[in-house]
Amino acid sequence: MKVGLLIIATNKYIEFLQPLIKTADEFFLKGYEVTYFIFTNKDIYIETYRDIVITNLEHKEWPWMTLGRYQIFYDKYDELSKMDYLYYTDADMSFVDDVGFEILSDRVATQHPGYYNRRGTPEINPNSLAYVRSDEEMQYFAGGFNGGTSEEYLKMSKTISKNINIDYSKDIIAIWHDESHMNRYLIDNKPTKILDPGYCYGETMNIPFDKKLIALNKNHLEIRR
Repeated sequence: MKVGLLIIATNKYIEFLQPLIKTADEFFLKGYEVTYFIFTNKDIYIETYRDIVITNLEHKEWPWMTLGRYQIFYDKYDELSKMDYLYYTDADMSFVDDVGFEILSDRVATQHPGYYNRRGTPEINPNSLAYVRSDEEMQYFAGGFNGGTSEEYLKMSKTISKNINIDYSKDIIAIWHDESHMNRYLIDNKPTKILDPGYCYGETMNIPFDKKLIALNKNHLEIRR
């Protein structure tokens, strides 16, 4: 079984790469054939016992490195479709406990640690393709860790990137960028596996879940500059 872990790291986010890979080596799908797909704009060297594929990527100003992530993945369709499963994690994360077979499913989403069992803050602009009506039931999911089979993940990537581009042609950017579009997609295409917020646990949070993958605390404005 082949699994791809997708990571985008440009400019200052590169400093998070080696520490993340070190923890993924230790905790992420031990015993599985994992390839790290890293998208970056710098020359890098990563120490790991696993296969690694580095794709050169032009850095774009905020918010396009997040808003355009699904287009980045879909542009790599030929290579990524050879994997059985694909998972994405933000670069500024750290695995702290075993993440194993329990995450393997067709469409995998993680409850947002700030909005678990709540509808959160979906897009409310009816002109956006990420729009969620107030009468629609939803669970708000985090953009920091998600995945599924390569077929389903690339299908989602195609739809989300298309919708983001259509929105942008109308001068619309959804409130939480790609995360807003992902939540819209997962209302229409229900996750087959929902992970608890322990898989996207804010470093300074205190919530009642076992920590698996931590979102590291940082100065967002400084790191994006």
